[in-house]
Amino acid sequence: MVSIDRGAHLYLSPHLDDVVLSCGGRIWHQDQAGTSVVVVTVFAGAPDPTLSFSPYARELHQRWGHPIEAVKERQREDRDALALLGAEAVHWDYRDCIYRRTPRGDYAYASEAALWGEIHPSEAALADELNRRIRGLPLRSNGALYVPLAVGGHVDHRIVRRAAEMCGRELIYYEDFPYAEDPEDVSAALAGRRWEAELVSLPPEALEAKIAAIARYRSQISTFWDGEEGVAASVRAFAQQIGAGRPAERYWHPL
Repeated sequence: MVSIDRGAHLYLSPHLDDVVLSCGGRIWHQDQAGTSVVVVTVFAGAPDPTLSFSPYARELHQRWGHPIEAVKERQREDRDALALLGAEAVHWDYRDCIYRRTPRGDYAYASEAALWGEIHPSEAALADELNRRIRGLPLRSNGALYVPLAVGGHVDHRIVRRAAEMCGRELIYYEDFPYAEDPEDVSAALAGRRWEAELVSLPPEALEAKIAAIARYRSQISTFWDGEEGVAASVRAFAQQIGAGRPAERYWHPL
């Protein structure tokens, strides 16, 4: 079981990079203030490398540069990135949607388009199971639980958000970067509720620490950017946009 100190901050990350991409600056602030930070990555389980993968998963593994032990490399990247920010990494053994199978044995999400489509009927109970795990996390009464807003609509992000919302705890929602670069996707994720925005200012040290941590996810850079320079430019530009010229991250509190 995760040991969370009084006053700790607990982040739920769908995948092995989402929280650092979205919240790296705030985590830096919290560590600098001497408050412990724990990041629980939900879909971090490594599949058996001797089993067959879908053609789509094999294509991703090749792109990431780790055709055999892709997830174990991603776990190492995550530990390195979070250590740089002063946070503890906890990896649950649920598998990324690209590895999950239906009871019939076929892959539930076997294409790029499937990642943004409907949650597969065979996974109807997954949010309930995750909710039980989340409720069991020993977060102190004065701690904070951060969850994805599910901007962009990735199935795993939506499942984690749904599971967290069932636990009855007060939640702070983070904007899933880089999907949050599209204001329409942010608006769609906020639809149906009233919200209060919170801006967290990022001084140069926080912004550079966030960029350096994101760069530790070497296998994932090609998913969104041409290289580390592209990462830095994108992160800086988005932070400037959110803070109207003063770099910031934005969080949302439901009313």
